[in-house]
Amino acid sequence: MATDNKQTYHLYSYFRSTCTSRVVIAMHLKGIPAEHTHIDLSKAEHESPEFEELNPSKSVPILVIKDGNGNKTVLTQSIAILEYLEESLPTLTPLLPPSGDLVQRARVREMVNVVTNDIQPITNGRIAKRVRAIRGEAKDQISFVTDVFLAGLTAYEKLLVKYGGKFSVGDAVTMADVCLAPAVEMALAYGTNLDGLPHVMGLSKRLWELSAFQKGHWKRQGDTPEALRGS
Repeated sequence: MATDNKQTYHLYSYFRSTCTSRVVIAMHLKGIPAEHTHIDLSKAEHESPEFEELNPSKSVPILVIKDGNGNKTVLTQSIAILEYLEESLPTLTPLLPPSGDLVQRARVREMVNVVTNDIQPITNGRIAKRVRAIRGEAKDQISFVTDVFLAGLTAYEKLLVKYGGKFSVGDAVTMADVCLAPAVEMALAYGTNLDGLPHVMGLSKRLWELSAFQKGHWKRQGDTPEALRGS
């Protein structure tokens, strides 16, 4: 019997998670439909035994892929998910330069890592709350987070000056852009002053004008509270 290779995708997500936003935007860019289960991190739904069984790290996003035979694959960590989508569906709006352009592919991953290694883990809510717990003052948490955002995005700004085109690397949207845009949104939400980063801010503005980014914006997700929803 022939194997049915048609896959379905089920994404566990939270509207305010920048890691989730990366995957949601990428799936819109590639035109991949997905069923969503919304996990309310503010209510600690990610702490349940059932969720931990899916992801021992107790974080979002989680992508569950089912093939035509009912076989299920569970992927966690946003960059692993992005890489999987790119490698399994490379012709659907590629988010990496062509396979022969090793330097540009490495450059995309370099800029991805500025966001995902230098910025996001340190500004993650779980870490920020631990910083606040040291002295019990909210201003310490906010100051710590904004300092990290500014340092990381300043590095990104310098890379854009060296290597950027219309987008982060050249003139096509890549994984780097998918990671940058949500990070800038979160930095601004914390009150980080990014006025000194014109290339980052200009690129972020261009990205959010694209349909896939608009659909992936945190204000337009299925679990975004009505009071926070954007048009």
